Amino acid sequence: METVIIVTFKIKGLPLPIKIASQKEPSINQIYKMISDIVEANDFSGEIQFKKFLQESGQKMFIYEIGERKCVVLVEKLEKVIEFDS
Repeated sequence: METVIIVTFKIKGLPLPIKIASQKEPSINQIYKMISDIVEANDFSGEIQFKKFLQESGQKMFIYEIGERKCVVLVEKLEKVIEFDS
């Protein structure tokens, strides 16, 4: 079965969530680097601090604070169950 990982970044102050698809689950360091890049690109100020980790049936949620902003990172594992022929 093929699997795809969807990583969603929801940051207070950004109008839309940022979604990234990958075949491999990102490491904690890769997630931190992505948040750091988003902070730099949007001129957000404040220190990035990890607050909480939650896990439930194929989903992981990382909660960070960027100064006064809340950042939620959702990592979802999706598996292809049925493939339709064209």
